[in-house]
Amino acid sequence: MSIERYVLRLYPRAWRQRYEEEVLAMLEDCPGSLLDSVDLFFGALDAHLHPHLGATGLALYERMKQMLSLLRRSLLTIFCAYIGFILAGAAFQKLTEDANFKEAAQMHSLVGLSFNLVVIGAFVALLTVIAGGLPIVLAVIKSALTQKRYGSLFLLAVPILAFALFLCTTFLLEALDAPANHFAPVWHMFFFRNIFISTLLAAAIVSTGAVCFAVARSEIPEKLLRFALLPSILTTLSMALILLATFVWGLGLRGSVPQLFNSNDGMFGTSTSLSWLRIVIAMAITTALAVISLIRGISAHSALPTTGA
Repeated sequence: MSIERYVLRLYPRAWRQRYEEEVLAMLEDCPGSLLDSVDLFFGALDAHLHPHLGATGLALYERMKQMLSLLRRSLLTIFCAYIGFILAGAAFQKLTEDANFKEAAQMHSLVGLSFNLVVIGAFVALLTVIAGGLPIVLAVIKSALTQKRYGSLFLLAVPILAFALFLCTTFLLEALDAPANHFAPVWHMFFFRNIFISTLLAAAIVSTGAVCFAVARSEIPEKLLRFALLPSILTTLSMALILLATFVWGLGLRGSVPQLFNSNDGMFGTSTSLSWLRIVIAMAITTALAVISLIRGISAHSALPTTGA
């Protein structure tokens, strides 16, 4: 099989159902070059970023149904990316809570300004997620009560239960780590650290999955999905701002207080520079995921009629 055939598999299913046979027939008559394969690859990327182009031949009802489903998935993906971004942001907050970093922010304007931008961006992102997500959550509750599908209500309660479990685990670890208790110093810090991180990640993953599943199985009015797109844009922009500010914060710290940047004052006594780099990478990945999903959501929104159902 030629490389072009493999590249065609990267296209969305709706696009392949409509155009694949035509492109394959063209490739049979005129085999492509390496540049043609590159063009096909970027065409696949464009097809994923602009999925409404693959639905132009569908009937109006089917196209609307497909685009609304895509818009819902895009919004949920942005929400998932935001939760991952929040975990990275929590790591940054843990990194900078030491007195040395607070002093560096007060003494050096670039470090302080970038840190303040992180705080402002986090506040804006939280507000926009609440603004876009709360009406959808209320719609899920209404749909569950109307259809008597009470499992959706339980799914919405999962984040509360998971957070309570995380708090109980944290309090238990703090109690076991009290000075009166004498664990083997060689392994107890490693053990407690991994229990704490594993519980936090598990709570975040389970909570996010439960909320997404509840939204996916509920009837959400089209107008709410349309409305949620604007807060999602602001959320994604806030994530990009925080990413940039966090990156600048590290560069500013490296230039202003290199001994602190190269120290072992990072999370759990690890390298500060490596902790910062991991946080930036995690923020970059989640922000890129949010941007891609936002582009797909805007594409789906643009294919919908101007008057919602």
